[in-house]
Amino acid sequence: MYKSFTAEEYREHFNLPSDYNVEGFISYGGWMEEKQREELESILKENNIIYSLRTLEGFLSHVLEIKINDKNYWFVVMYGGTMLSEYTHLACLFGSKKNIHLGSCGGLGKDINSLDLIIPTYSYGNESITRIYDKESKDFKHYPDDNLSETLQKNLGLDFAIKRGPIITNQAMMGESWEDVTSWSDDGYYGVEMEISTVFAVSKNFNVPSTALVYVSDNLIKGQTVGDASHANEKEKRTELRKNILRAGLITVIE
Repeated sequence: MYKSFTAEEYREHFNLPSDYNVEGFISYGGWMEEKQREELESILKENNIIYSLRTLEGFLSHVLEIKINDKNYWFVVMYGGTMLSEYTHLACLFGSKKNIHLGSCGGLGKDINSLDLIIPTYSYGNESITRIYDKESKDFKHYPDDNLSETLQKNLGLDFAIKRGPIITNQAMMGESWEDVTSWSDDGYYGVEMEISTVFAVSKNFNVPSTALVYVSDNLIKGQTVGDASHANEKEKRTELRKNILRAGLITVIE
C-alpha cells in the first residue's frame, strides 16, 4: 500500500516541486517545537551560516525546511515515533544522506548522572514502527552508523565526555513503573527515551546512515523525575547543553 508510493507521487501529493530533494534530516525528541526552532536558528546565526527557513504546509507543517547552499535540510520536533516515522520515511525517500536524532532521555545506568551525554551503541525497540520497518531484527536491537556516530562526537568537541552504550525506546512514558526502570537498568541500558529506535529502523529500511545524541534529563535510576527540585535546579544547564547538541547535529548533517 502506502510503502509502494514513489517519491514522485508524494511530491505531487504534497505540492512540492518535481525535483524537490532533502539533503539531510534532523529530529529532536520533545514537544516544545517553537523553542527548539528558535534555538536552532540562533545556532545558525552564531555560526555565520547563510540560510533561509520555511515551514512547510499541510501534513508537513511540523517540518522546518532549512536551505543552505541551495540544499534542503529538514528539522522536526516530535514527541514519540508515529508521525516521526512518516517524516523520516519521506526525508529518506526524498534523498536524505544523513539522519540524526537529538534530545533527552531518562537515566538508567548506575554510573549515569544528570546531564551526561549518550551516543547509543544500539536502541532496543519492540513496537509496530520498528517491526514494520526492520523485519529482519529478531532481537529488536536497532543500530546507528558507526562512522556517523564518530563524526557527531567529533563535532561536539573535546569539552564534552560522551558515554557509549545501549538505549531503550519506550513510547509510553506515563506507563513506566519503578520496576520497569530497575529492570532496564539491570539489563544494562544507559537511558530510556521515545524516538531513537524509530529513526534507526526507518533509516535502515532506506539504507540511510543514522545516529543519535541525547542528554540525561531526569535521572530515573537515582529517583529524579521531571519537575522535582533537583531537576528544576538544572534548567539553565540543560538549556546550554541542548544548544551544544543542536550545534553538533547541525554541523554533522550539513558538512
